[in-house]
Amino acid sequence: MTNVTIFSSGIKNIDSIEYEVVERKGIGHPDTICDAIAEGISRNFSQYALKEWGVILRHMLDKIALQGGASRVTFGGGRMINPAKLFLNCRFTREVAGKKIPYLEIARKVIKEELSKADPPFDSERWLKIVNNIHFSQGPGVVYKADDTVNERQFFFSAPKVSFLQYHSNGLRSNDTSTAVGYAPLSTLEKVVLATEDMLNGKGFKKKHPFVGSDIKIMGVRAGRLIKLTCCVPLISVHVRSEKEYHAQLLFLQEEIQRVLHDRFSKCTFQVSVNTRDNPDRSDLYLTLTGSAIESGDEGVVGRGNRIRGVIPFTRRMSMEASCGKNPVYHVGKVYTALSTLIAQKIYDTLEYENYVYISSQIGMPLVVPWCIGIDLCDARYSVSDKHIIQRIVDEHVSSPDVVTQRIIRNEIQLY
Repeated sequence: MTNVTIFSSGIKNIDSIEYEVVERKGIGHPDTICDAIAEGISRNFSQYALKEWGVILRHMLDKIALQGGASRVTFGGGRMINPAKLFLNCRFTREVAGKKIPYLEIARKVIKEELSKADPPFDSERWLKIVNNIHFSQGPGVVYKADDTVNERQFFFSAPKVSFLQYHSNGLRSNDTSTAVGYAPLSTLEKVVLATEDMLNGKGFKKKHPFVGSDIKIMGVRAGRLIKLTCCVPLISVHVRSEKEYHAQLLFLQEEIQRVLHDRFSKCTFQVSVNTRDNPDRSDLYLTLTGSAIESGDEGVVGRGNRIRGVIPFTRRMSMEASCGKNPVYHVGKVYTALSTLIAQKIYDTLEYENYVYISSQIGMPLVVPWCIGIDLCDARYSVSDKHIIQRIVDEHVSSPDVVTQRIIRNEIQLY
């Protein structure tokens, strides 16, 4: 039985607090692009290794970064001046029993695919330079002895013999001392922010309104039932022929967001602002060549954007780990972050208690024996029977970290 502390700190249900702030960085935001690329490479590399050897080989991809290029934008068009740069700051297993692993080919394929989804007008073949910073250092822990005793960390990113593959699961031991936080359910404001970006970046909406770019940021603030949204929405220059047309399109977006949200969330009142930084007197408008700021200098880094539920919930307890790109087998910043969220959702679905789940790991200890677990129920009226149900839910989830791993590499869990 897993050691679980179940308590109620007195925290209120999120929809009942007076003030809440939530942000969402859209699919074309540089940080989100880095998350998507890192996680996409991790999934594809994991699937390749499973097919070849039946195990997920060691890899660490959570430090990938993006540096924006330079563009010259005009009404009706523009051009790229300098390419963007993607820095592959990461580590892979490079070979097994003499067989080289095509990790760079896997990475390049994913980069092209993810960029085409995140920012379709961006031509990665012409406008992106990939900087190969891949290395194979094993990290601290290798102490060389006079008798040449083999330490498994010496072969952290290789396997001279097939028998060495046993080391790549790390014995299902925690790789770090860390704490993951999950919660359920989503708040009304979180749903509003997600719905707004989902609408603006939806395929159907883009087909009707191709002038809308993908590097969208939504900041939502709720005070009581009043929800204020600031939406930063890039317009694509080839579809905007004049400043007058630009402002007409912004007005349309503002009214359309307001209409859709009012229909879906009728109990709330909305105030929607779009592109508030625009300064027409200085020709300072959110007009882009491709629809993302990666064309014009903005940087992106894995883990700096959305949390596991797809938002940045400022008024919540939340995990600060960069989950994307981490090894899905034993990196607790990924496995426990996903696990805590799954447990929180199951508790809510079963007992309808809004809750927070804290899972703390102790480096080197088995994944199935988390160091500490705390569950904060946002309702002090829970019963002894409820505690037994929660204990069973935790035991079922914690005993099978491999199930979480498989769901991650099948892309069934939203990490960003």
